[in-house]
Amino acid sequence: MLMNPKFLAKAAYLLVIGFGAFHMTRLIVAVITTGFLARMGKPQLVRETSKLHSQNLVTLPFAYAKKVLHTKMKRTEKDLLQGVILEKNLED
Repeated sequence: MLMNPKFLAKAAYLLVIGFGAFHMTRLIVAVITTGFLARMGKPQLVRETSKLHSQNLVTLPFAYAKKVLHTKMKRTEKDLLQGVILEKNLED
């Protein structure tokens, strides 16, 4: 069966078609999401820096959790100015 040239040609053909379909689908999804985010008004730099990229798929959930944690831990202006005296009363 593996020595059959017709079988090998058909297997190679299906492999190339599957590979092309996967990458074409990925490209189409990327173009659609970029267009959607552009219509929402996010600038290109914000879109590119907010994406999570990793070659290791196991680490993506941890990276996403870290990103969510950091956004929840952001300090507001009120927190940053807590305890700071902005005006000094010279009459005292």
